[in-house]
Amino acid sequence: MTSPTSKEQYRLEQEAFVSNHGGTTPQEVIFTLLPNVCGILLTATTLGILRKYIHKNVRVVLEFILTVIPTILCCTVLSEYIGIVCITMLSISVLNIMLLGSKGTNLSSSVMRPIIGKRPFITNFRALINIITAISILAVDFRIFPRKFAKTEVFGYSLMDTGVGLFILANALVAPETRDFSTHHQAGFQEILMKNMKNCFRSCVPLLVLGFGRFVSVKYIGYQRHVTEYGIHWNFFITLAIVKLFTSMITSTISSKYSLLSGIWILCMHEYTMSTKGLKTWVLGDGPRDDFFSANREGLISIPGYIGLYFLGVAIGRLIHSTYRNSHITPNMTISVKLYGFEIEASYNESMLLCIKLSLISAKACIATLFCNAYFKISRRLANAGYCMWIVTLTATLLTLLLLVEIVLDITNYAVGDPCIENKTERLRKNLRLNLKKHVENEREENKECAIRRSLEIFDAVNYNGLFFFLISNVITGLVNMLMYTLYAKQSVALLILITYMAVSILSTLILYRLQVPIKL
Repeated sequence: MTSPTSKEQYRLEQEAFVSNHGGTTPQEVIFTLLPNVCGILLTATTLGILRKYIHKNVRVVLEFILTVIPTILCCTVLSEYIGIVCITMLSISVLNIMLLGSKGTNLSSSVMRPIIGKRPFITNFRALINIITAISILAVDFRIFPRKFAKTEVFGYSLMDTGVGLFILANALVAPETRDFSTHHQAGFQEILMKNMKNCFRSCVPLLVLGFGRFVSVKYIGYQRHVTEYGIHWNFFITLAIVKLFTSMITSTISSKYSLLSGIWILCMHEYTMSTKGLKTWVLGDGPRDDFFSANREGLISIPGYIGLYFLGVAIGRLIHSTYRNSHITPNMTISVKLYGFEIEASYNESMLLCIKLSLISAKACIATLFCNAYFKISRRLANAGYCMWIVTLTATLLTLLLLVEIVLDITNYAVGDPCIENKTERLRKNLRLNLKKHVENEREENKECAIRRSLEIFDAVNYNGLFFFLISNVITGLVNMLMYTLYAKQSVALLILITYMAVSILSTLILYRLQVPIKL
């Protein structure tokens, strides 16, 4: 394959390379994400066996090898062999669990203890979204990245289409509104509005600066642009800032307990307006981009959809936090089943209940997605109701699978008689009697002594400085594209670059995490 005669010719080639794609099936998108879930189980159980023999730096290298590298391979050269990869990972994980269980107690005698501390499955979800997005934004410029995973041009499903939607939902899951269960406002409307806007201003300004900086840098260096992604001047950072601004204003007037109804209402109005006012045809058409609104029509029109999606995410977050809200005072829950004269009794906890709830949400959202697809189609550019329902389906499915992994790891820890869990449970009861909260302060150090860590350190690091990690990834992606012709890179070279790129991005974030230096952007 011959190199281009000029940079301008290459830029046009690259723009054509990432444009006009139809996507794939929703099943294949979900299937592509499964190795990430299997990788967490494999890594956690492997490190559980080796925890006494390896240094913390070696542990981080193993985490990278067993989680990030398989993700890179499954998004590129192994995209047609994902089933084999998942089966291999699960088989090794089962062997690891059997090996761990052989050193411990009888699994059937384990009593499910109260759920305490942070929720690793949310940390894993947020970190995975960052990592998969970071891989995709550079991999898409190489030929080893299947075009079916690239962003769709008009309608359809694809891996890269899910990026901004999953980011919006990931932020909503941990928003302050998800923990607000007060029945009345202690302050007046103006005070709440001013407080929300003040906090919003602090977080929006850096995002707007990043958005403007990205536009200027892309314009200055002549970097390739996929105009139908957001528009000419618009980009991901601006979308995040505007969504944050509007949601802060809305939550000042409407209680977060109505977030589900708010989200559904906004999405319905968004879909109705686009269908009746001709906005859908305007956005998806090939009309001129001769003013600010027409130039950035995708970014502007998609905002209501992302706002509605955010409120649906808040509703899911409230469900998660409400499930665990009183877990520390809930007695052991058991269920008894009598069948043909035999009585079976089993204990369960809040995580198991939540897993069922999330799976039901996933099923309902899937039905809604199919309905919307039949009547309105799925469009990333519009962020319409169908797209938002698809993102909710994907999020609920991922959360269910990650929570299931967490449950398996918890049961394994209990089965091996993990002293970390025993000590934390006993100390929790003592602290509740004394009304102390010291167990929270030492949680991070105690997790290091557990038989199986309930979250991986590189995931904790990425989650700790998520936006910084994404910014670093964008900067390196730009540098790689400036220094080489990615379209003409050999497969081995492309893989080496992707692995090195992810190693540098994660290492930068890991150093800040270990130094406990948060980068607030």
